[in-house]
Order: sequence, then C-alpha cells, then structure tokens
Amino acid sequence: MSQFQRHGPDRLQKYFLYLIVGDWLLLGGVALVLDSLTFVYGCIIALLVVAYNILLIKLCFFRARRASDGYLLYPVVFAALLSFAILGYVFLFQ
Repeated sequence: MSQFQRHGPDRLQKYFLYLIVGDWLLLGGVALVLDSLTFVYGCIIALLVVAYNILLIKLCFFRARRASDGYLLYPVVFAALLSFAILGYVFLFQ
C-alpha cells in the first residue's frame, strides 16, 4: 500500500495564517478608532486584544514546536508587543 504524502501546507496551517492576518487587521482597526473611544471602552477593547494575542502566542508555540514552523513566531510576538503598547497607551495617555 502506498503512503499518502501531502505537498504544501495543511488546512490547519492555512487557518493559523488567517488568524495571524486577522490579528494584524484587528490591531490596525483598534489603533485607528482608539482615540474616539472613552477610557472604559478603550480599556475593554485593549484587554480583549491582549487576551487574543496571548492565546495566539500559545497556539503559535504549540504549532512551532510540533512542526518546524518557527518563522510564525516573529509576526505573532511582534503583534503581541504592539497590543501591549496599545494597552499602555490607553492607560497612560487617555
């Protein structure tokens, strides 16, 4: 019996890449509307974005450890740092 070998990325890989792209779009949207939000709504949205990034980092570390997808760590970690910067901006300057 012949073994099935997949050529190219699997579906989980594509879904994970869409999550990363969605994360960057979410960060861009939050950064655009952050000045028009009140302090309470800004804190809530910033905390939700930080929570999303922490979950995405956790998934990314599992994925990078299981498959040799270490290159996925860089955009996710940079997005998490950007979300912490947005959270700091909300608490310090609003």
